[in-house]
Amino acid sequence: MNKVAFEKKFIPMAMITFSVLVYIIGIFIVSNKMSWTLGLAFGLIFSLLKLKLMEKTIGKAILLSPAKAKNYMNMQYMLRYGLTAIVLIIAALESSISLLGVFFGLLSMKIGAYATIWMKKRQK
Repeated sequence: MNKVAFEKKFIPMAMITFSVLVYIIGIFIVSNKMSWTLGLAFGLIFSLLKLKLMEKTIGKAILLSPAKAKNYMNMQYMLRYGLTAIVLIIAALESSISLLGVFFGLLSMKIGAYATIWMKKRQK
């Protein structure tokens, strides 16, 4: 596997690994295991979809002029965070989904990004 392909797959792998670790720890702590599972899965799946949306956004923005790219990136940013707010509201209103699980699923994207930075520093 070449370096670019590895880096492209590393963030989703790190996100899933983090979520599995959080799931295992959480399963011993939470009382409603099904709610915890649904929440974490809901957050992780949404984070993976946001990651794919970011990838497509960047790919399209590269082809635009700088002014159009800036506007496009800003609109996509607002769309992603609006969707994140909707996911959190749904989790807060739906009792069968753990809000804390959704939070950790959403956090997995940040952990994946930090893991990538850590991995690149380690390779140097």
